[in-house]
Amino acid sequence: MVTYKERKENKHNFVLVKDGEVLGTFGNLRKITEIVEDDDFPSYWTLVRKKEFPIEFMDYKIHKVKHY
Repeated sequence: MVTYKERKENKHNFVLVKDGEVLGTFGNLRKITEIVEDDDFPSYWTLVRKKEFPIEFMDYKIHKVKHY
């Protein structure tokens, strides 16, 4: 069983950046794909398979940061 303390330590957010400007912070990758209206932006299923952060695509970067 996972304790409350362990869940808080493992919590993270995703930060979407375009051309050095922060567009927003999100709790999951699906929300990012719903917000971005660029047709060339990768799908949720493409982003989920990426294991290294930051994920870079065109002018966009997605950083995974710890939640404090």
